[in-house]
Amino acid sequence: MQDQRPIVILEFGNEVPRRTFRGIMPDGWRERTLRIDPLHYPGLADGVVGTAEQAAHWAERITAAGPLPVAVLAYCSAVGLASALVEALPGPNVPLIVLDPAPADPKAPQALLDDLALAMDESAEVPTITGLPPGDALTLAGSFLLSVIDGCSPGLDEEILVELTEGQRAWLSFTLTAAVPPEAPTAPTHVLLSEALDWPGSGAVHRVDVAAEELFHAPAVKVLLTDLLATGEKEEPSRPALVERDVGRAGPGGVGSRGRSL
Repeated sequence: MQDQRPIVILEFGNEVPRRTFRGIMPDGWRERTLRIDPLHYPGLADGVVGTAEQAAHWAERITAAGPLPVAVLAYCSAVGLASALVEALPGPNVPLIVLDPAPADPKAPQALLDDLALAMDESAEVPTITGLPPGDALTLAGSFLLSVIDGCSPGLDEEILVELTEGQRAWLSFTLTAAVPPEAPTAPTHVLLSEALDWPGSGAVHRVDVAAEELFHAPAVKVLLTDLLATGEKEEPSRPALVERDVGRAGPGGVGSRGRSL
């Protein structure tokens, strides 16, 4: 019987410029793709959520959608969550394939807040959040973002201000969590690297001779992923009984040629 297990990808929908697996996904896999945007974790904009808790949520959504995936793919700061997600899935270990992974960086939340402020108001005095407890850092950053938008568009209702900053606050919340080194090191199965990056951790490293901004458009990456996923498909793992595939619980994306969003 033909293997119909899906592939899970983690990618951020609000990046500029956008990085997406769409252009490098091997032929025949699009309709079998389950897409997770880590920033869509419920309530992420309103509080900092630990990596294990996020991973447990997404693992539940994946198992509710059907069979365990052939592999999990992630990149940059999402690799820590992806590693925890693989651990949270039931049954045998699912291969983790990462592209240009970014290690935990305590300075990343401040850099993100600086960039967000610069995009809204170059003259804004950005507060320092480095060194604060993650929850306090998010509260301070959120208040600052609200004040900047209020200054640019005075008179807006507070509910509108909160809604306008929701995406920014979710991004900061995720970054604050990702900035904390994990208790267990990220353990990918395969690591695909652009020409300027290195990876000191575990996993089989595959160097691609392109710049970082070209990695998600490089034909060589598509060839690599085709080979790696073909290898994974040959290993049909035993797995516990899962609930019947329910499109309604898979999220708003529905089923289509580009897969589904969880």
